[in-house]
Amino acid sequence: MAKARDKAAVKFGKRCRKLRLDAGLSQLDMVRHHDFSLSHYQKLERGDLDPRLSTLRRLAEAYGVEVSTLVESL
Repeated sequence: MAKARDKAAVKFGKRCRKLRLDAGLSQLDMVRHHDFSLSHYQKLERGDLDPRLSTLRRLAEAYGVEVSTLVESL
């Protein structure tokens, strides 16, 4: 049986996708310029991974937001 995804992780992934698009970035931009592997980043956006603090900082920097913006109301 497939593992159910954590609701907070799915919500976080949707937020990442929105912030990435708002910043005018593609997933490939995240790979090329912000030191993510494509598969890892795609898993984050799908809600299949819980990010580490270091990942949260890199994401916030890439999107031009504070870390708190990524995690508020999860």
